[in-house]
Amino acid sequence: MKQLLLVFIFASAIYSSDTIGIQKDQNTTVYSIQLFTFKSLRRAEVMLDKTPQNLKDKVALYKSGEYIVGRYGEERSYAKIKQSLQKIHEAGYVDAFIVKTSSFYRKNNKVFSGADKTKKEISHTKNTTPNIPKLNKSELLINAQRAYQSGDELEAILCYKMLLDLGYENQKIKNNLCYLYGKRGAWLKAKKIIKSQRYQDKLLYAYAYGAVESNQDNYYNDMLPYITEDSSGRLMMLSGYYFEKREDMQRALSFYKMAYEKNPSDIYNLFAYARALDREQNKKAKHLYLEILKKIDAFHPLYAIIKKRSNELGE
Repeated sequence: MKQLLLVFIFASAIYSSDTIGIQKDQNTTVYSIQLFTFKSLRRAEVMLDKTPQNLKDKVALYKSGEYIVGRYGEERSYAKIKQSLQKIHEAGYVDAFIVKTSSFYRKNNKVFSGADKTKKEISHTKNTTPNIPKLNKSELLINAQRAYQSGDELEAILCYKMLLDLGYENQKIKNNLCYLYGKRGAWLKAKKIIKSQRYQDKLLYAYAYGAVESNQDNYYNDMLPYITEDSSGRLMMLSGYYFEKREDMQRALSFYKMAYEKNPSDIYNLFAYARALDREQNKKAKHLYLEILKKIDAFHPLYAIIKKRSNELGE
């Protein structure tokens, strides 16, 4: 039977695969190379001015969330933009990476480019707002979800944050953002969102799942105040997974058992505890497997796995 992640099919389905209801993007997909990111438009301008002349004409500044990003090139072919990445690294941009975006995004979020010979000087006095394009919520939603699904976590975070700053109240955005913060171990950033939602359980689970999935060392200390208070037992179960990944099966079994005792009606708490017992206490594990089979039908994602293992254990 597959180990570890199989137990948490439900978590990835609920907390890390939420999608946002938007219309299908009809714009052309393009690829660029991201060279740098700054919160200050002025600093981004300075960096653009320092760009080698043989690259500058293909570099432009774009608004991305609350940041200004410098991106090189625009290709419809990933293979072509990848060929340029080596040249960019050799030019000194060792942390540069490829991003997927759209022609619509580039057109509507462009600040200016190195090829703009007559660009206007932008005032940075306290009373002047930089000449940055107005943000389009629909485009941000499209870019956020595209980045999220393609694994471009930084881009997704930037877009999700900007949507929240613009007052776009969407539960799935908050779930996805907390999950991504969890993957980076950014508890304090996630906590601001979770606190603003009165410590909503789903947001805590989303962060916890991301942190455990990416093996964040601080997961247990960050979640400790909430683990015993969680009536669903899910944080206890995730804690079991946290210790199992560290090959501390004694503590893992302890948390799986606590999750089961906290909420024995939860199918996944049952399965996690049964699977942990399966290593040494087969009889008890089979009893729990049979208990689960009474509660689910053949269409449940765990049914075939549990049925097979239950048969293997015999009488």
